[in-house]
Amino acid sequence: MRRLTRDRIKYELEQPNGSAALAGDPGIDKIALCDETLAMFLEEGIGSSLLARLAKSRTYMLRMSMNPELIPTVRNALASENPKLRRNSARLLGLISKDEADTQLLARSLFTEDTRFVRPSLLLALGAIGGPGAQAVLDAYEPAPPADETEQKHYDDECEALKLARVTAMKHEKHTFIGLDKEYEIELMAPDQLSERLKAELEELGFSAYDIKRDSLKVKTNDYLGLFDARCFREALFPIVFGTSLRPDRLAAKVRPFMERFMKATHEGTPPYRYRIEIEGESTDTTALKKEIRDAIDAGYQKKPEIVNAPSNYEMELRIVSAGNASRVYLKLYTVKDERFAYRLETIPASMNPSTAAAVLQLASEYLTVNARVIDPCCGSGTLLFERGLLSPCETLTGVDIAHRAIDAARRNAEAAVRMGVKLAKFVCNDIIRFECRRPYDELICNLPFGHRVGTHSSCALLYDALLKKIPELVRRGGIAVLYTMEFTLLKNLIKENPQLEILKQERTESGGLMPMIFILRVK
Repeated sequence: MRRLTRDRIKYELEQPNGSAALAGDPGIDKIALCDETLAMFLEEGIGSSLLARLAKSRTYMLRMSMNPELIPTVRNALASENPKLRRNSARLLGLISKDEADTQLLARSLFTEDTRFVRPSLLLALGAIGGPGAQAVLDAYEPAPPADETEQKHYDDECEALKLARVTAMKHEKHTFIGLDKEYEIELMAPDQLSERLKAELEELGFSAYDIKRDSLKVKTNDYLGLFDARCFREALFPIVFGTSLRPDRLAAKVRPFMERFMKATHEGTPPYRYRIEIEGESTDTTALKKEIRDAIDAGYQKKPEIVNAPSNYEMELRIVSAGNASRVYLKLYTVKDERFAYRLETIPASMNPSTAAAVLQLASEYLTVNARVIDPCCGSGTLLFERGLLSPCETLTGVDIAHRAIDAARRNAEAAVRMGVKLAKFVCNDIIRFECRRPYDELICNLPFGHRVGTHSSCALLYDALLKKIPELVRRGGIAVLYTMEFTLLKNLIKENPQLEILKQERTESGGLMPMIFILRVK
């Protein structure tokens, strides 16, 4: 952990625009403030932009690194003549204190503060400290109306901070999912053009799928937890309303009763239940629309709300797919933890989506065998290899990658995969073209590097050509290779030029806006 020392701060702040430069340092989130540095910030009132960023982004590190003896310094700074310093001190006090005395101090500061842009930080600090005292202050407080149009933005910021602070200050009960009270329609989102693989998987588990589209399907069931025995879907959503407009009052009138009834019927505990709003699709200003919908939902309560908007501590998500008058609205549940991919402790930028990996292997399942010896020549963090081990027992699982970072991540993930019943995989840091095996494998599975990830189309051409020539050495005659790539035209042409490889099946799919293809090959 880097330490931000007094000498370095003084040097940087003597440079042109030094405070802003420090705040923009990409490594700043890995810095813990030294006690003397924090004292300097507060006492001298310098570096406010850096202090503000640290207060926002490194809450945990600040709590862990701060000396309690500095708290009086933070408190004293609330009386500074510098309004920016008062604002930053309030932010920090909210992060580090749970003292009722600080609630009273912040309350006095709030009701005497005459600079409008400071008040939101005082409100948020009260919310962060929480407790009955802070709740009473926040319930009693009303922002003063703007004196003129120049104060409108500050007034809006204050109102927004008050809403958030009131929610944050609440004592949030943890609600436990107890099961669905009846059959619900549930939409499962699948990798593009692989929904038929999900359908087959669900049918093996006893679920009937319908309304099958290229990237989703639906089931009607009261066994929500049972759905998570299937691996080929990204997420499960409860449809609330389809074909609706996004007029906030009408939308709120439809979604609020559903969320209230659903949470009461399916969870232990009492209201309020916490939600956030997520908007996808056609919307020019999602932030403003979220606020309008939230305010419309809040307006439906005359007394204590049964659902509250808590975007940093939510139990369900109101998912809105915006499409004009044909918008779709779903509920996504977060009180049930999805443990299907618990082996993914670490990932790398090119890591494959695990539900896509599962669907790709389901597509190839009729060609794969039990107790196979399996190799992944570009294994990354190991996702495809672990999904192969979960599909059916394997004699050995071997991953090869040229990147040390990928191998380190895969080895850590492998230990977690063992706890899920996967045979311990072996990982080798090497160039697959130079890799030598004593005995050919039964199966080769690979998420091949795409052009933009390895540099150029030419880079892919060289790698793919060399790998295809290597496959007959790595895989026994009659063995199977499953290859997944965006460079499908290149790969297909190279396969045709290799007389030792036969295409058994190919299928297009989608991943992150790209359109990869899956090839299933047999070694002749």
